[in-house]
Amino acid sequence: MIELAKARRPRPNISYAHADLQDVSGAGRYDFVLSALTLHHVPDLRAALAHIKALVAPGGRLVVADMYESDSPVGWVRGAVRRVVPLRTRLRALAVMSLSRNISKRGPVTAWQIYLLSTRPAWLDHRVSDRFFSRAELERSCEQLLPGYRFDSLGGVRGIGLIWDAPRGPATAAPSR
Repeated sequence: MIELAKARRPRPNISYAHADLQDVSGAGRYDFVLSALTLHHVPDLRAALAHIKALVAPGGRLVVADMYESDSPVGWVRGAVRRVVPLRTRLRALAVMSLSRNISKRGPVTAWQIYLLSTRPAWLDHRVSDRFFSRAELERSCEQLLPGYRFDSLGGVRGIGLIWDAPRGPATAAPSR
């Protein structure tokens, strides 16, 4: 995706980099920080949010799009299934179910490509490493770290959109009335 962005959206004031979240430096340097489907891969949600917050310049904006563990009754059933059926087995079953649905929606060639990609060992390893946090855990971290944050729902009961605007520093504060 980085190479695609560099090729299709080159801008003199934008730099694209591939890095581990904790390796990104430049405290207070970025006017806009986007974290898309990242936080459910970190071992410590609060530490990751604190690090991302530190990157945002005064008056800048942080946007997080991610997923959290559902606390709905369906989520409870999923939790019970998770304790009994190994994740790789569930992921393969989901891929088979998606294959039959995708054949009619996208055609057999595309459906087969999606199936092959979704059952690749590297992708399954990636999915097994997911660590979804609870909404309560996210809210606790945000209340402590990101005063004035806002949530929006994205794509169903598990999708979360978080927006936080960093306060303006003394040098860039708007004049008082």
